[in-house]
Amino acid sequence: MDFIIKIYDKISLFFGHIKVALKNLFSYFFIKVYFFIAYAINLFLWLAVYFYYSRFNQDIAILHYNIDFGIDLIGNKNYLFFIPISSLFFIIIYQIILSKFLSNNDFKFWSHFLSSFLLLFNIFLIFILFTIYYINF
Repeated sequence: MDFIIKIYDKISLFFGHIKVALKNLFSYFFIKVYFFIAYAINLFLWLAVYFYYSRFNQDIAILHYNIDFGIDLIGNKNYLFFIPISSLFFIIIYQIILSKFLSNNDFKFWSHFLSSFLLLFNIFLIFILFTIYYINF
């Protein structure tokens, strides 16, 4: 029983540290703006993938088209959900990375650099969804 209490204590301490780190991270206004936009884009990606998923008549979708070779990736329509999942994964990873940079002297530079790269990545994911829609419909 003592072992379970120690594990629970370690887990609660870990989540307490994460809560404090995220609270310190989101005390900056520009971080709030960056991640609000990133989460809004992620929500748009989820809604767009759900819309595409409901519009597919078959179980198979064209996932990639190359100008030189034509269709080079066909898969199950469930693979479309990897796009918003990857966006959400990178948003969470970037929050963890930025919380580690809080004590760094160059925090503002790194936060603007990494957050703008995150937004650029999400914009590319929107373009990927538009091309998948254009290819399949």
